[in-house]
Amino acid sequence: MRANTIRLPILFGLAAVTTATGACVSASQYSETATERDSLAIVAAEREAQLAELQASYDNLTNLFEEEIAARELEIKQLVDGVQVEIPSDVMFASGASSAQVGEEGQAFAIKLAEYLKGTDFFISVVGHTDNQQPRGTLAQSYPTNWELAAARAANAVRFLEAQGIDPTRMVAVSRGEFDPIATNDTPEGRAMNRRIQVILRSLPE
Repeated sequence: MRANTIRLPILFGLAAVTTATGACVSASQYSETATERDSLAIVAAEREAQLAELQASYDNLTNLFEEEIAARELEIKQLVDGVQVEIPSDVMFASGASSAQVGEEGQAFAIKLAEYLKGTDFFISVVGHTDNQQPRGTLAQSYPTNWELAAARAANAVRFLEAQGIDPTRMVAVSRGEFDPIATNDTPEGRAMNRRIQVILRSLPE
């Protein structure tokens, strides 16, 4: 009988330790869950703020280029992670498809865009596209393929933006050549749609 009396406090003691340990584990798990929930809330809030900023930029640009959009001289699209301004090469460059130099109309667009971009911190990707017609004549002497032609157009657009005061470290010039068409190359209208410059604005992660 005495042996049983001795064992009972030991058993009660073990039960108390087990209960206390379980409470500690539950509190730890709760703390981790709360931390994860707070982190997700912060990420969600940051994403919401980013989307609001992109929406505001899209609205500002569509208002800024309202006349040009109505005249179908350029198009503005809201992307998942940015805003895209698309200008036909026939509008952007001198002599349309037969040149890589920014023309007077293209300069007017670029000056207007640059003034807006000065008040933002977007990273700017300028992407050149062509149709599938290979450069010919004197154009081919400088640009053997559409890779070079699209690259030169993108680079000249970037250089012009830089001349307007845009920080060159915020920009990159990219060539897609003829390999990202948005229309058929079997018609003059389709080829004109494929010849274009995209100015893609994205916020850099902090």
